[in-house]
This record gives sequence, structure tokens and C-alpha cells, in this order.
Amino acid sequence: MNLFGVRVSGPQVMEVSRKMADAVREPTYLYPWQSLESDLCRRGLSSIYMVGYGSLLDSASAAQTLKHSSREPREPVIAFGARRIFNCEMSSGGRYGPAISPSARAALNVRLTGDINDAINGIMVEISVKDIPALQAREVGYDLAPIACLRWNDLEETPFVAYILCCPDEPRDGKRRTNDGLEPHREYYKVCRRGAAEVGEEFLRFWLSTTYLADGVTPVAQWEATALPEIRSDATKEGRP
Repeated sequence: MNLFGVRVSGPQVMEVSRKMADAVREPTYLYPWQSLESDLCRRGLSSIYMVGYGSLLDSASAAQTLKHSSREPREPVIAFGARRIFNCEMSSGGRYGPAISPSARAALNVRLTGDINDAINGIMVEISVKDIPALQAREVGYDLAPIACLRWNDLEETPFVAYILCCPDEPRDGKRRTNDGLEPHREYYKVCRRGAAEVGEEFLRFWLSTTYLADGVTPVAQWEATALPEIRSDATKEGRP
């Protein structure tokens, strides 16, 4: 199996498929994750493993929220059965500043597809119970769903289940938070891209290839060439993607 230049062996594909079936049987926590802390306590756990795939990729941005979580080197992973798209509406006047236009205010989201060919890369973060309230305040409207993962740096290791943030398309409490007519918020996009670049060039290439506009079809690598030419220009000068 070849995922945008990353090869996963046939036997490992079968293992990932089995782990995807296991993940479906794990609980999904609907926002605001009311039973999460009690579930962790019942199981004798003080943290939850989560895949950060957008602004949480950026270590400086993540540190603003995850003040009690592990400071160990964050581990890159590939998560299977999800498509990463810019379709979640940002509230106005947020941490990333004003949008350049009314439509340019999308944050990242993942749409769970259950298709092993839909894969994204991210950083596995161990979230301390003490940081759950801050994360909840940051990620308004996002559910926590289980997802099957492989370690980016050792694709032949045993797959495992972690959690991932996903904002549903259906309305909740009379409000729908996704909008397929939006485009990325420019400053937020730069933070996410910078976080992917922190991990390395191959990781960034994979991120650019597996991140899409709200239509779910157009890769951001194609979009940024015209929307953010300064990024492409700087990257070319530095020999990066």
C-alpha cells in the first residue's frame, strides 16, 4: 500500500484493518466529553492519547493549552480512516486574528470515512486529565473519536488506537459548525503548516497531500500556490516543499 510516497506492507495493512475494527468498538465522546474524565478515572488512567493534526502540530501553539501534559518528544503518527478538511467555522476574533474575508475563516476538521486509503499524519499527544478543561475550551464543538494509528517512524510496529478531534456535519443544539463554502483562515493555516514542517520535510509533504479544502477534493498544496504565494516562495528558497 502506497500512501503519497509512504509504503505500508501488505501484512501491516491487514493489521491496521483489524485495529480499525477494534477502534469502532471504543467509546466516542460527544462534545463536551462529559463522561471522559469519569471513564479515565474508572480505568485508573490519568491521561488520554490524542492525534493532533492541525494547530496542535505546532509545539508553541500546543503549549498554550497543554500546560500539564507530557513534555516528552511528541511522536508523529499516521491515522487511518479519516479525511482532513478545512470546513470547520472559526469564531470571529479568535486567537489567530481577523480573517481576510468573511469566507476565509475555516479551521481544520477530520471526516471519519472508515476507508483505510484515507489517512492523515499528526502528532500523538498524551493529554493529562488536568488539561482536559483547557482543551475543551479550545476545541469547541469537536467530538473525540477513536482511530487506528501507526507510528510514523516505524510503520511495522503494532498499530494502536488513539483519539482524534472531529466536528460533526449535523447540527448540535441548533447550530451547525461545518461549512463547505469556507476557505482556510490564513494565519491559522500558517500555524498548522509550520507545525508539520517542525517534524520534517517528508512529514510536511504528506500533510500537504492529505489536507484538503472544504470541497474534500482540492489539496492545500494546490491552493496555497495561489492563495499564499509568499509561503511557496520562501519554501522554494529554502529547498523545502
